[in-house]
Amino acid sequence: MAPREGVVFRIVRLVTASFLAVFLGTSSAQQPLARSATIALRDLLPPSDPLAAQNLTFDVSFAREAIEYSRSNDAALIERIASSPAIDHILNHARNFDYDVPQDSRMSLVRNLLDPVEKRAQRTTACQRSLEYFTGPMQSDPHWINDALAYLPSDFHYQGSLFLTFGYDIGVAYAPNASLNCTHSHFDDHPRELLYYAIHELHHVGFMTFQKPPALADIRSCADLLSLVEYSTQLEGMAVVAAYERRQHERALQDDSDYVALDDARGMQADLASYFKDYEYLKSRGIQPADKDAWAVIDRMSAGERLWYRVGAYMAQRIEASKGRSYLVALIKQGPAQFLAAYRSLRVEPPR
Repeated sequence: MAPREGVVFRIVRLVTASFLAVFLGTSSAQQPLARSATIALRDLLPPSDPLAAQNLTFDVSFAREAIEYSRSNDAALIERIASSPAIDHILNHARNFDYDVPQDSRMSLVRNLLDPVEKRAQRTTACQRSLEYFTGPMQSDPHWINDALAYLPSDFHYQGSLFLTFGYDIGVAYAPNASLNCTHSHFDDHPRELLYYAIHELHHVGFMTFQKPPALADIRSCADLLSLVEYSTQLEGMAVVAAYERRQHERALQDDSDYVALDDARGMQADLASYFKDYEYLKSRGIQPADKDAWAVIDRMSAGERLWYRVGAYMAQRIEASKGRSYLVALIKQGPAQFLAAYRSLRVEPPR
């Protein structure tokens, strides 16, 4: 049963319902909650709601100031963005995962993300649409966050922010924070994908809280790469599964290629074969140096064939179906090696 609400909160709920006007193209400036660049999750909920105990903040300051800068070229905005918590988050992520962006200073990183100038108008329009959805439907009823929490240990609590950023990847996490890129074309075509990707990245935050991600700069051997594959398989696979039920209910599985692949039995059989071929290859090379051929496995697993997303999600689904969700979630604290071992211990029939 839903918690009882006081008169004041019922009035607030009626006000926030106006966010639905976003779908009709209403300017975000007309939305009550959109006036603040940051808002705490607890301020969107009644105190009696269990979700209000989560210390999560929505922060759109980077996206807003990037839009403003593209229209005014005010150099002071560059300074403000460079000193923002969102840039600290992106820089921490870029350094840990060795992203191809400037990592020497916040200012050079900001300028890189805002360029190229010739695409700024197009990207600003896309960002504005993302901003409207992020400050509208996503905040008017934030209970979608429970989808991420449902696949995390019960003692986990958020202690950071979900940023709306400009120009960096599609969505990333580096605990205790996560972010979504307001300019990404995937969100421009399907605004509600922002919500599904938020579930994905917020699940990453919880996972990373218990299992620190490996730093790519520390990888030397094929054994190190194998550990990265195991880590990413559990990390990405469980995050894909966390958003699956909502996508299925809202008929959004076809809007993302990972979910299309996950429900393609024939294709999944091929993905499993490719995954374990590469897995065994790295395992056989052991402490040998991580050379070009070994790093090619990571390309296939991630951006190429996206094997650790799709195969990882398949593994997570099979473990949950066989052992239950609590068993699957408990594997987060036990670690990636146990996740792989749990899957391989199952009598899993190959996809038909």
